[in-house]
This record gives sequence, C-alpha cells and structure tokens, in this order.
Amino acid sequence: MPDVNGLSGPGMDYASEVYKASLAKSAQQQEGQQDLELLARAVESITPAASSGSHATTDNLGQNININV
Repeated sequence: MPDVNGLSGPGMDYASEVYKASLAKSAQQQEGQQDLELLARAVESITPAASSGSHATTDNLGQNININV
C-alpha cells in the first residue's frame, strides 16, 4: 500500500475507516436535515379547515350505532 503523509499499512487502513465513517456521518446528517424539512413542509400544507379546530361536520362521526333486532 502506498504511503500517504507518512502513513502506510495499518495506519492507512485506520485513516481510511475514519474517513469513511466521517462521510457516512455527514450523509446521515444531511438526510436527517432533509427529513426535518420535509416534515416541516408537510405540517405547513395542512388545510386551514382541518387545523382551525372547527370540526362541526365531523363531531358525530362514529357515534351512531345502528342496531337491528
């Protein structure tokens, strides 16, 4: 394995693993930030009627039970 800044063999292997871990962490942080932005946009897109608290048309959904004997 070639020398890079005086590292060779096991030292180079260790440096390579550290670099890969750093790249993976950076990618995971970027993905997490994108997920948070997506969630923020999803919350913003809720319709005003659904978020206003006015649920007069849905207050009785599921409260009527039809029983035929």
